[in-house]
Amino acid sequence: MTFEDDFCDIIRKARSGHGLSIETVAADAGIPALRLQALETGQLPASGEVERLAQVLHLRQAPLRDIATGRVEPPSVTPPRAMAVTSVFAADVGAFAYAVRSTYGRIIVDCGGGVPQLLRALGGAAEAVLLTHGHSDHVAGLGDMPQGVPVFAHPELSRRLPGARPLADGETVFGLAAMHAPGHSPDMLAFHADGVAFVGDTIFAGSLGRASSSGAYQDLLASARRILALAPETVVYCGHGPATTVAWERVHNAFPVE
Repeated sequence: MTFEDDFCDIIRKARSGHGLSIETVAADAGIPALRLQALETGQLPASGEVERLAQVLHLRQAPLRDIATGRVEPPSVTPPRAMAVTSVFAADVGAFAYAVRSTYGRIIVDCGGGVPQLLRALGGAAEAVLLTHGHSDHVAGLGDMPQGVPVFAHPELSRRLPGARPLADGETVFGLAAMHAPGHSPDMLAFHADGVAFVGDTIFAGSLGRASSSGAYQDLLASARRILALAPETVVYCGHGPATTVAWERVHNAFPVE
């Protein structure tokens, strides 16, 4: 599977996160504004442009260069034996949901769609749905879930979803510990245990999700760093794009998450 984000996505997210205009970044990087606009919409960088933009946008130069030049691919991951994870891509919304089976039970993480596939992957009824955040591409399929399946979410999101149960930071449900991870969304949670982490749109392979505002960009970085403080072998399941690992992201993520 290819990366969710390429060079243009990363520099655009970083610029937006810092609250900077194209003109300001272009001037600081010594690049014409029209050229920066072209880079943000898919043109490949020329010699020196990656380095100048990495410096201005406070990105990691080597990982950004590797992604820009195609020198790196997402890692191959091997889920731990303690937890069986099936990824289901909901094409209508372009996001992943996950069917998770372990000794703690059968659960679904996120529910943008693909409910029949998720239930088939569980081999039985879901015992709970855990939501990373409330954006529509992660919750649109809730109406297709059988009645009576409990839903767990961030306290802010639980107030907007009738019957949803709030999860405090550090609280464990079905063997997964909830971690509040604001930045992409104020109601973001990550869930982790037994060598896996479900991170919603906080981390993408080699990149991060989009900050909800320039004021939330530092929160997003802090949340990513907190997740990447987990054990290096932890498999990271993202809301979009391929799975990755903590160890791989510490080396290859283009944002300053180390």
